[in-house]
Amino acid sequence: MKYITALTLLLFLSMQIKAQEVGIIMGTARDYLREDTEQGLIKLKNLGIKYLEGAGSRNMPRAQYKTLLDKYGFDVVAGGVNFDKLENADSIRTIIENLKFFDAEYAVCYWIPHKGDDFTFTDMQKGVEVFNRAGKQLAEAGISLLYHAHGYEFRPYPGPGTMYDYMMENLDPRYVNIEMDVFWMRNPGQDPAALLRKYPGRFPITHLKDRMIGSVDNLNGRQDTERNVVLGTGDVNIAEVMKASKEVGVKYHFIEDESSRAGTQLPLHLAYLKSLDYDVQGVELSVERLHKAIVDADSLALMNLTTEELTYGHSSGAVENRQLFISNLLSGKSDFAKIEVTDQDVTVKGDVAWVRLNMAAELVNAGAITPIALKMLYIWTRACRYPGHLYKLTIVCKQTYNLSLLLISSIEFAAVKGLGSIKVTLNVSNTER
Repeated sequence: MKYITALTLLLFLSMQIKAQEVGIIMGTARDYLREDTEQGLIKLKNLGIKYLEGAGSRNMPRAQYKTLLDKYGFDVVAGGVNFDKLENADSIRTIIENLKFFDAEYAVCYWIPHKGDDFTFTDMQKGVEVFNRAGKQLAEAGISLLYHAHGYEFRPYPGPGTMYDYMMENLDPRYVNIEMDVFWMRNPGQDPAALLRKYPGRFPITHLKDRMIGSVDNLNGRQDTERNVVLGTGDVNIAEVMKASKEVGVKYHFIEDESSRAGTQLPLHLAYLKSLDYDVQGVELSVERLHKAIVDADSLALMNLTTEELTYGHSSGAVENRQLFISNLLSGKSDFAKIEVTDQDVTVKGDVAWVRLNMAAELVNAGAITPIALKMLYIWTRACRYPGHLYKLTIVCKQTYNLSLLLISSIEFAAVKGLGSIKVTLNVSNTER
């Protein structure tokens, strides 16, 4: 058997959230824009915001507003539309003209009208019919229609599943897809990440919004707005949402905060998303550099990638220290010709991050190549909430195909904004079965 162990890494981190863009729905910025629209836009730009949902301003004519948006480099991605306007072809043409004026890609309808809290199957059927017809007209003009559900769609109906399932089966994806507000999916007791995975490719946009822990679920599409809390602190599981979003092709995330604290919470929402991405990239790059160091058997790299405390215990009872571990790699006693990774899956939730991956490796023994297949699980725990501080990491690595088990613990890394280093101390035991 050949063994894998680890690392002190030098790591470069990006501010971008990979493969997805983050912006805001403009209602979240109401405190910034209330007194002076231009100064409010400057504040948003300084927060790093570029992408917007909202095609118009209540404070000034649209031409003047569009001039300011262009001046400060904003991109209007979507604009809201009322259901009744979608019932009329002439009104749809007006919608198209306005969205084209702002160079928006999407029209979003936020509500299917119904009486009080009594959302019926007849209401749903009408919604599907209107959306499909209006969506076709919009699509012919280059605009994509999205429906923003609020949770009342999860009621039962005379058919399989819920009305939400009926809606997803009957909306024509060529013309209509969904803007998922993750708060409103959690509010009726659903799992937003699971819904994203259930209907891959149907959610080009999300609204990112977290719900206060202890909130009571309901099917009415209503909740106290003060239960909007900072992303990552509620019960929506934003970290899992972000992971699922990457899997299913979400293009844009718009932060929404309907609470009275929206102005002060917005920077905290952004900070959470950035810190989440730092951690994800840190784990991904750590794994990549570890494997490269092992395959290259580079003495300097291996010294830099391990700590003095490194121990490696075998099922025979033998223990390798760092010197022996590196010596075995340099001498060829432990010799990896190739390490490849597939299905890498990183999750960050609160102060814990974990990654699962499949590894295919080639070992060299007396000149002969022996392939092995490994399944690995890494668990990281964090000592401080934000990037730029000390982290502690515990990794559990399980190799199922060759029936061996690695237990790795006591890993530390420090990350700084834009540039970081990772220092890892490993205690490893190996049990062969």
